[in-house]
Amino acid sequence: MGGNKRVLINMVANLVAFGVQFGINFFLTPYIINSLGSESYSFIPLTSNIVGYMNIITVAFYSMTGRFLAVAVGEEDYEKANRYFTSSTIANCALSAVLVIPGLLIALSINHIINIPTSLVDDVRLTFVLSFVNMLISLSCSAYGAVYFATNRLDINARRNIESNIMRALLLVVLFTVFQPKIYFLNATMTFVVLFIVVVNIHNTHKLLPFLHLKRKYFSIGSIKEILSSGIWNSLNQASYVLLGTLDLLLANIFASSTASGVYAVAKTVPNFVQSIISVILPAFTPYFTLLFAKRKHEELLRNVGYGIRFIGFICAVPIGFLLEFGSEFFHLWVPAQDSALLHNLSSVTLVALALSCAVIVIDNVFTATNKLKVPAYVLFGLGILNVFVALVLIKCSPLGIWAIPFAALFTTIVRSVAFTPWYGAKCLGLPWYALYAPCVRGFVCTITMTVVCVAYRYLTPACDSWLLLIIAGVVCSIIGCLINLFLIFNADERKKVIDLLTWRGKIADPVSCTESFDKGDETR
Repeated sequence: MGGNKRVLINMVANLVAFGVQFGINFFLTPYIINSLGSESYSFIPLTSNIVGYMNIITVAFYSMTGRFLAVAVGEEDYEKANRYFTSSTIANCALSAVLVIPGLLIALSINHIINIPTSLVDDVRLTFVLSFVNMLISLSCSAYGAVYFATNRLDINARRNIESNIMRALLLVVLFTVFQPKIYFLNATMTFVVLFIVVVNIHNTHKLLPFLHLKRKYFSIGSIKEILSSGIWNSLNQASYVLLGTLDLLLANIFASSTASGVYAVAKTVPNFVQSIISVILPAFTPYFTLLFAKRKHEELLRNVGYGIRFIGFICAVPIGFLLEFGSEFFHLWVPAQDSALLHNLSSVTLVALALSCAVIVIDNVFTATNKLKVPAYVLFGLGILNVFVALVLIKCSPLGIWAIPFAALFTTIVRSVAFTPWYGAKCLGLPWYALYAPCVRGFVCTITMTVVCVAYRYLTPACDSWLLLIIAGVVCSIIGCLINLFLIFNADERKKVIDLLTWRGKIADPVSCTESFDKGDETR
């Protein structure tokens, strides 16, 4: 199968998997919140986040296995592939064994680490234990999951994700219907899903890469060091993302209250959805940026980077702009038992920060394409520390309370998006310091345009007090906002590319043209 067709299939499969997961979460989340309450619900993501903090260490071991395995497979060096596979698996299993002790200590003292109502201590402890066990299983068998990346069969991985999400949803419905609702039901079903995924991954590894065998003779300390030397930067980035994004629930629980943490957990569901959209789209840019940089086609690369910045801003403006104006109605319909105005206001601060991030996040791919990763990693880590420091100062020295956390995140996002990312991206490309600011501003303007359209719609139409009226508002505002932005920030050629992409007739970037330029470059030498 051609490479371009495989890229498209992988992207479509990932979008379908994302759509299924979003649909399940959209319908199940309010059901779970109504069954358990927002305070109890907050301990589900909170315990997962605590386990995620431990994952900072593990990501250095497993994050780069797929890359090294793919290179060895591409070179048809099957002995090297077996060394990477076996060494990674043994190292991950050893690390899992080491992590058992701190995991048990945290489980035993969980009520002394975070604020938990007395009636929920045992349930929260079991929720953490299940989440921790899921992490250990996934870590121990992570090398089997690298097969999809190594063979460029991400579509199989996406299909597996669809199947596992559907199974988990069905199990949750059965548990919440038959038994008294408990917060650990979600992680219990996840344990089943993790085991299912491991079995499927092992089967697919033997099917797609039958020459891979887990044997002691292939174990190599050198291979572990090689993987670890690259993966350590991913650990630093993971630590940064924890400080910037997932430590907030823990701060809310410890320095505010478990009730405030519950409200904040619900408010973050909307920004998390938008971030999921970005995670699906963003990887499509990296290969083409890398190829253009390798051919030293800096003008073409600058055009593609500018287009990518504006395209991400164009897409993300739709949910962000709409929810900035209609978020209160959305939360009122989605979780009617909660304070919709408070949820809307809290999520709005995070959405504004996300709009700024969307305007510059494509530039992160420039760092990858140019292999300039150290400085961004250090800066991101420094901003993570600054984010926590500002949040703690505001919590202790101001009356903001829970509001201190999203405002601190907004501050650090402004610093990163305005003062560093566009400037350093231009520096990596050998361009003037201001070269990337214009497309970033235009990408952010998309959100402003969409928000203005939504404000005008609200002024001219009745209140959206039902799902039907809210959906109609979303469709009308999205069409008008997208049409305005389409002509506001794209030229004629880019408009055609965007329209082709949205109608499934094109791709985010054009790998054919990139390949052709590569070939022509070879002919001129």
